[in-house]
Amino acid sequence: MSPRKGQPHDHAFDTDTLQEKANRIRREQGLPPEAEESPRPCHWYDDGHGGRFLIPGCAARAQDPDSTTACTCPVLAGQLAVARSDIERLTSELHGARTWHAHVSLAVDAHPDGRKIMKAAADRAETAR
Repeated sequence: MSPRKGQPHDHAFDTDTLQEKANRIRREQGLPPEAEESPRPCHWYDDGHGGRFLIPGCAARAQDPDSTTACTCPVLAGQLAVARSDIERLTSELHGARTWHAHVSLAVDAHPDGRKIMKAAADRAETAR
């Protein structure tokens, strides 16, 4: 984060993690610290006038509004695990596709009509756009 005009840059914060920076900014603004676990999507909204409304995030909680254990909404840790798994799978697929492409390119390049084949492929790719 760059300093504002007229304010010196404090290099002591350069080594802060993103979470430490967020916590420091929240403290400076007088906000409470972040909860350790993110709130579940299902929650009750209190309108301040005695009204209480369920904001359901899953069908299980919509069927049993007062239950705190019936909620089947994914928590942040679960969503993160799924995202990391997806990234790992997609990275593996990308590596496989790149390896396959490299070997096909080498095989076409070694073929006597390799230049014609590559030209035809480039022309098809251009018209497919």
